[in-house]
Amino acid sequence: MQKLKLPQDCAARLSEYDLGDLDLSGAVLLKFDRGEWLLNEGHPIDYLYFLLSGKASVSTSVENGRCLLLCYYISEGIIGDIELITGRRDAISSMQAITPLTCIGLPLERYAPVLLTNLPFVLRAAAGIAEKLNDSVKNCTATILQPFEQRLCIYILQSAHNGYFHETLTNVADQLGSSYRHLLRCLQRLCEDGLLEKRKSGYYLLDREALEARAADRPQNGVL
Repeated sequence: MQKLKLPQDCAARLSEYDLGDLDLSGAVLLKFDRGEWLLNEGHPIDYLYFLLSGKASVSTSVENGRCLLLCYYISEGIIGDIELITGRRDAISSMQAITPLTCIGLPLERYAPVLLTNLPFVLRAAAGIAEKLNDSVKNCTATILQPFEQRLCIYILQSAHNGYFHETLTNVADQLGSSYRHLLRCLQRLCEDGLLEKRKSGYYLLDREALEARAADRPQNGVL
């Protein structure tokens, strides 16, 4: 993670959250590389993050150590809003950058008391939390009801960067609720069907349109 001085043009983005008059002398610009963790479930959360660019996946763990994907990706909005509103200072889920990611960071120790007295901001944050709950319910429903290959295609499309899918496969299997062996079989089938090509740097997306059709469970060329 890189921590930089907040540029003026980035500060203007906070006006979208009714924070245009906020004293930003303690705010910072945070940059994460692909694969870096913004939050680790159960660990202290130091910042309230306002996402400027990039994507991140959200997951939670269970007692046996396995993880379940809660959201395929987040590309906008506030990170840490649930912890802020509930008064928690430990992350309730884990969040990992799946592309290079940039955000504004407000140190919670300094800004939480001020933010919680700003009613327009609190109402906006609450609306965002409601949207996240809705997305989480949809994703959990999809995890239960959608075939694994369909969920995998969705994940590949959302996490691919510069045309490549190069996630850690053991993590992908856990997050999508599959065995590692079954994941490998599905990836091999997608390669055999001409949708992916395995290369040294990962899986290259050969046919994005066909992947999107599989993700949407649509037949290709009229074939069921």
